[in-house]
Amino acid sequence: MRNLYAVLPCVAAAGLVLAACSVTYGNKAVASASSYEGLKPGRAAKADVYEALGQPSDVLEMEKGVLWTYRYRKAKNNLVGNIPLFGVGLIAGGKNGDVYTVLVLFDRKGVLQSRTADRRKLYTSNLASLKRSVDDMMEDNSSHRRVEAEMKKIGKPFSKEIARESRLLESSLD
Repeated sequence: MRNLYAVLPCVAAAGLVLAACSVTYGNKAVASASSYEGLKPGRAAKADVYEALGQPSDVLEMEKGVLWTYRYRKAKNNLVGNIPLFGVGLIAGGKNGDVYTVLVLFDRKGVLQSRTADRRKLYTSNLASLKRSVDDMMEDNSSHRRVEAEMKKIGKPFSKEIARESRLLESSLD
């Protein structure tokens, strides 16, 4: 029984470490259908979508309209990622989690034509994430410029911080 009392603090501490090693990126509203289920095709406009979901991760001009992309990622380190021994966590560790995506298509007049939602599992290696982060610092920020231009068109504020976080999330999906 004495050994059990000695082990309990270690188990509790390990649980706290594991819980502290989770990450989230992007727009949390995307993970909840209730945030966007009221957006009806043929009725909702860009301003309505912005009010419900905020600034998109990316904006793409399409032949028949404009596509807004929203993403959210929630992940936790796998067990190996929590080993603080000689960089083992960096080399062999990674994150397991979910990626939520909402795609919103508008016609040329800015009226919602369709919206789709998806959730998928994703594993990301810590070493690969580090490389992508370095690569991302050297890449252009064209999605940043597209979103900024779109926000200007509809008279909504643009957040550089949200754009930066979106770019990090997008690079983790490659």
